[in-house]
Amino acid sequence: MMMVAKVVGDNFIWNCLWVLLLVSSLTRALESDVNCLRALKSQLKDPNGHLSNWVFGNKNENYICKFNGVTCWHDDFTNSVFSIDFSGFDLQGDFPDGVKECSSLVGLYLSRNNLSGTLPSDIFSLLGYLTALDLSYNSFSGKIPATWSNISYLDTLLLDHNQFTGHIPPGLASNPRLKQLSVAHNHLQGPIPEFTNGNTSLWSFEDNPDLCGFPMDPCPESFFSMAIIIAAAATAVCFPVGAVIGWLCISVGEKRKQRPTRR
Repeated sequence: MMMVAKVVGDNFIWNCLWVLLLVSSLTRALESDVNCLRALKSQLKDPNGHLSNWVFGNKNENYICKFNGVTCWHDDFTNSVFSIDFSGFDLQGDFPDGVKECSSLVGLYLSRNNLSGTLPSDIFSLLGYLTALDLSYNSFSGKIPATWSNISYLDTLLLDHNQFTGHIPPGLASNPRLKQLSVAHNHLQGPIPEFTNGNTSLWSFEDNPDLCGFPMDPCPESFFSMAIIIAAAATAVCFPVGAVIGWLCISVGEKRKQRPTRR
């Protein structure tokens, strides 16, 4: 009971500190959040006009909270952006790095668009409160940045149905807060890291033919490993044989030395 109480108490204190830090930043967020949304609108192509009501310059302080896809922390208290949800907007372009200006952002949902290109490696170091990131059903390519393992509060990361290559960053597996991960339907390869929270399932990794390890098929022995095994076996067999042959040669040589020469 004491252990449970300690864990609950630690979690409560940690969450309270997180909220206090967040609230202290909300009052400073207005200008940066407006810049953030301006950048997003300029960086993304919007063929279907989903961002048509994004008109800047309104005298109402909370006008950005009325933008399509934008949710604020509290419309009457602060207009700091809580989440951005562009799911199914059919937006086009690269990953919008202007999102880094939304410093109090908690959720970013870009699923089911026509976004492409590689992902930035350092942008989320500026989004210290991000807990959910959904980039599924796009055409992003390249490697999953290893630095994304350091997103402090991230508990949901959905990267499925893209064109990612390379390995799954091992650091993602050691993030104790990551509760939901999907990298299915990509072109990833290599062994799946051992996730400490044990919440991964087959659907999280499926349709990556070159991925292996639990919960998928075991990884085959690599050529290099097989070469080492074969070399070790050859050494184990050949060394005694070579030693015997060498001993025989030495013995014959010694006997020839001892044989009297004919006159």
